[in-house]
Amino acid sequence: MAGISRSKVRVGAARKRPASKSPFAVRKQQLLDALRQRGWTVRAVAGARKLLPPALSARYRRIPVEVERFLSALKLCRSPNDTVWFLTAEDYAKRRGSGFRWNEIEMMSLQGADGDLAWQAQIRSFWDRHLPIMLAVHSDYDYLAVRLADGAIVHGFAPEWEEPSTVAPSLAALLSLLQAEAETPREQYPWSLFVGKGS
Repeated sequence: MAGISRSKVRVGAARKRPASKSPFAVRKQQLLDALRQRGWTVRAVAGARKLLPPALSARYRRIPVEVERFLSALKLCRSPNDTVWFLTAEDYAKRRGSGFRWNEIEMMSLQGADGDLAWQAQIRSFWDRHLPIMLAVHSDYDYLAVRLADGAIVHGFAPEWEEPSTVAPSLAALLSLLQAEAETPREQYPWSLFVGKGS
């Protein structure tokens, strides 16, 4: 009997514990839960998928892994009045139709520089190095983008879209800042633009 008991103990000890979520996964879920509480529409996809279509993958070769995982896991993440949203694989794949394209701000900026080839080249160069990840169209066409050189998050707005400010050192830091504003609105700039009362 004693031998059987010890065997059972050894078998039980060998069982694997459920894998714990990474700190990033926890942070991501906390933000999405907070946004749902604020009335946002949040829909996730079931499995892994690529974030960018082939043409954009050729342009943006160095997307931080956490950015790829976070955005590719979202089907839709929009504010109640559809004026703020995270860009998803569906947005990056969209080339025609109504509504804002993923690169609408770049297109508007290029239109404003019509006829000035040198200025247009500077605009394209900027957006080659910055991938927009979140748009807010209720005020000055604000955006958040990841700076591909170091993974930092920048915030820009009209009319000087290509002169942004660095607002977070990483996507993980950004999610924490947005979560704090979503859970306890403090109208803190620029987070209130994206998840505040008016978003």
